[in-house]
Amino acid sequence: MDIRRIPLWESRNATFMSNNLIRAVIEDQGEVAIELSAQSVQGGFVNALSLPYFRGRSIGVGSDENADWYKGKQKFYQAGGIYLTFPSKYEDMILTSNTCWMVRRYGSDGASGALWRLSEMKSRQEHNRYHASKVDMVFPGHPVLYSLVRLVNSGEENLAYNATIHSMLSPPFLESGCFINTVPASFSAFSPNFREVAYNRLKSGVKFSDLKHAPSMNSPFVDAGYVPGPSGSYDYIVGQIAKGEDLGWMSVINPRLQMIYLVFFPSSASKLEGSVMKCGNIDIAYNFLGRMDSPWAFYEGGTPQVFNLTLGFGRIDHHDTFDMPSQYVLRPGETVDLVSGQAFTSYDNPRISNGFYSLEKEAHGLVCKRTKSYAYIQCDYSFASVRELAERLFQNSQE
Repeated sequence: MDIRRIPLWESRNATFMSNNLIRAVIEDQGEVAIELSAQSVQGGFVNALSLPYFRGRSIGVGSDENADWYKGKQKFYQAGGIYLTFPSKYEDMILTSNTCWMVRRYGSDGASGALWRLSEMKSRQEHNRYHASKVDMVFPGHPVLYSLVRLVNSGEENLAYNATIHSMLSPPFLESGCFINTVPASFSAFSPNFREVAYNRLKSGVKFSDLKHAPSMNSPFVDAGYVPGPSGSYDYIVGQIAKGEDLGWMSVINPRLQMIYLVFFPSSASKLEGSVMKCGNIDIAYNFLGRMDSPWAFYEGGTPQVFNLTLGFGRIDHHDTFDMPSQYVLRPGETVDLVSGQAFTSYDNPRISNGFYSLEKEAHGLVCKRTKSYAYIQCDYSFASVRELAERLFQNSQE
């Protein structure tokens, strides 16, 4: 078990956390996790997260002489990794993702043995006042980076919001032949006016429930649960999780490396009490060398340079595609907690490399099952230990 502060680039610092199963590095700028690595069956540690070639190294896009190339957007300047976006995705306001967070404390918990990191940021912008506190945790024996974000409306008026956490994956973990699985959901590809300048494989405006039979632009169906080679395509789909599902999840399996990346979180039917955010949406961005705009390409309309896949969940703006709100409201003084786990581990049974049929709960973890074969991931999917530790840390920080 190891936790420490580390310097990165110009005025950029981060926190390193490791329990010998995973290694995580979380940067203060934008509160982005830029590393979540685990050991493959071949022996080497693999970072699942994407750090695109164009990712900035300075304080921010505003101080970079190449700001125009980044279109002046901080989200491009610090693209990649695992990141939280609240209360909006539009950068004309202060967001959790485009400002620097303050790491208040970090250490280990004597009761659970967990490593933890407590950080926060505040927005005092008019009509956009809120306070965000976040605890990142790594428990012994769990190949999981947990996080709990407490969001508080500190203003005197309602705060309209969306809240999402995205994980951008890329090679060496992501490659042709990977399989994508999700909790049962209804999906829809966004219409062209919501897409980037790129070639699309998926037909927009048609709902479907099976990634393997996604409506295609050029044929009846395309397998959106399989990562192809560099198809030169970009697609973005949003899903509404099926009613009755209390645990939302998304996964990517790499058969060659025998590794699995799994994101899990409380879904709409979750029975968790208190102010826990119940997340009813997931989304996937497929960028298989499909983005032809800068900085994803060297110049507008140029050859795409980035191959990645982004998994997201939360309360997503789906532009009224589904029968649930596209935007939510946090009343003055109201608090909501966004809790999740990001697991990354190898597995021994090669049969799982063909994909699994179900994700089942066991006493102390989740099981990816394929008929009689399975892969076990030790984790706290109830988030009981995660919430208890976070609550103690929040209370101690106020004393």
